[in-house]
Amino acid sequence: VVTFEDGVKPAKKNVFHDSVIYSLGTDVMAQIMSFLEPPEVHSFLTTPFSKSWLETYTNPQELWKVLCSSKPFYAKLDESDYGSSDASTSSYPLCNDLERYHLVGQFRLLFTSFVKCMKYLERIKDDALNGRTPSAYNNGNQNEIYPFNRNGSLKAYFKRARKIERRHRQGGTGSSSSSSSGNASPAEGFFNAVETLEVQNGRGEGNNNETSQEQPNPSGPRIGHSMLTQRLLMPTRAGEVDHVNLPWSCAIYAVVNWMVAFTDVEGIQIMCLKVLPYLLEDESQRTTAQWAGLTDGVLRAMVLFPDSIEVHTVAFHTLVLLARPLGGNEGMLFHRAMVNTRGIFNVGSSSSKNGIVIMLDSMRRFAQDEVLQAMSCWSLVNVALTPLQKTMLVKLGGLTVTANAMLQHPYNAEVQFRALFALINLVIPSEARPEETEEMRQIERELFQELGEVGETSEKEMLDASVGQIANLVVVAMKNFCSSEAILNRACLVLHNLSLNEDYHSVLLWTPNCYQMLEWCIGNYPHDHVLQQSAGGTIQRLNETLSSDDDLRDRFNHSIRAQQQHSLDVAWRDALYLEERQQELAQRQMNQS
Repeated sequence: VVTFEDGVKPAKKNVFHDSVIYSLGTDVMAQIMSFLEPPEVHSFLTTPFSKSWLETYTNPQELWKVLCSSKPFYAKLDESDYGSSDASTSSYPLCNDLERYHLVGQFRLLFTSFVKCMKYLERIKDDALNGRTPSAYNNGNQNEIYPFNRNGSLKAYFKRARKIERRHRQGGTGSSSSSSSGNASPAEGFFNAVETLEVQNGRGEGNNNETSQEQPNPSGPRIGHSMLTQRLLMPTRAGEVDHVNLPWSCAIYAVVNWMVAFTDVEGIQIMCLKVLPYLLEDESQRTTAQWAGLTDGVLRAMVLFPDSIEVHTVAFHTLVLLARPLGGNEGMLFHRAMVNTRGIFNVGSSSSKNGIVIMLDSMRRFAQDEVLQAMSCWSLVNVALTPLQKTMLVKLGGLTVTANAMLQHPYNAEVQFRALFALINLVIPSEARPEETEEMRQIERELFQELGEVGETSEKEMLDASVGQIANLVVVAMKNFCSSEAILNRACLVLHNLSLNEDYHSVLLWTPNCYQMLEWCIGNYPHDHVLQQSAGGTIQRLNETLSSDDDLRDRFNHSIRAQQQHSLDVAWRDALYLEERQQELAQRQMNQS
């Protein structure tokens, strides 16, 4: 029961206005928002609870700035790029609408675009996981704001949009504006003229000739003003998150748009790279990705975020799928990005790194991370399928970093499996290809000349320096994972390929337990035909070498007996140690009783 002095009820106060929540400050509110997902944060902060709420948290830009630079986006916000002048709007993709810029604020617009990207990527992933990818044209509901979101063809999507635009013009019921106009509503912007995003080294449908002749911006990647970029990057006039309803065939272009537009935003790069494997499982999407310049974008992210293990891990996963062989010009696009030293940055860049250098550098710097090592070794499997890429991979140290991954993580099955898989191709020196033209050979010579002294070293020389370590690591993996048929299968293939070179027979014979493990595999996995053929072929070649040299055979037999005696000594010492431990334990129990 509440009593009032003198029976007078006090005057009502605006309790909501004087609430403690308005005195929390930017840092405390940002910490509270960290417990919510970005879409929930955006919805919560933009909800008009009161005028005081809008003035304290919705309209000021400081909180939005903190949210942009915090988890999960980690945007690099340089004050020189994000100043208070109108000129700073150039740092935000397609933010040339000063009215919208001043009405909503640059950092709120930035956060809105981040959330928009996040929601679209989640939808793409969900569609891929649940098999909801459209495969045919579907007219959809005529009353929808975006009637083409179920259209499976990007070309038909644009064609349908132009048809609707002409109908609106003829009927006088709709308005048409330039595709670069910033004042169009989402529905109006949808019917704008069609031009596609142009990414360096990429190709879009319906490219505008005038746009393609523009000089590249030396300060950053090129972003074309188009219907696609408007829909992806331009928030509504109120700064709200608008759903991006685009056809499935537009997904790769959309992801490349965001990776180019937000090159320096670590969180956006990670989100895009995480969703790409779901798309790239489809060969048509991989073809589109090569034309859109996705390989360059992935490698660029690895260079711009050299200390982010997560960026590099998901980038390797994307490269696993991008490296799957494609025929024709599409396959050459990936090839050029991996071996060309001038392919991943803007024209005029002084960087001399190609894709293979970037990959191997990442493997060396993050040698202790087993997840990254397993994923990177997996990517090497597909990269090495192309002869020139394999040659460059070996010359730049691919054998060394793969062996180091096995050495650093001897008990990780995934690392051992992927590394052995990569070594199957890497331990076979490339041979001269008769189908190569003189022009292709000249290009290869120029590429290796750009590498300096490394390019002059032959594959055979690199393999000679590593063969002893590789053979030993393979046998150690076979012993550590003797119950894994998949690992033993790949290990026997590596030893088989090494045995094809007679110069390496002595290395295999003097590698401890190599000959015995091959015999053990043959005896214990009789139903694995690949293992039987590879292990049997290796033993046959080694026996032929032994039969042709009596002295070598005698020394090998002596070595086998010495290894067997050593194994018995180790087993005897282990047995004695266990017996002593049991006696100590029994004596301790007696003393306690």
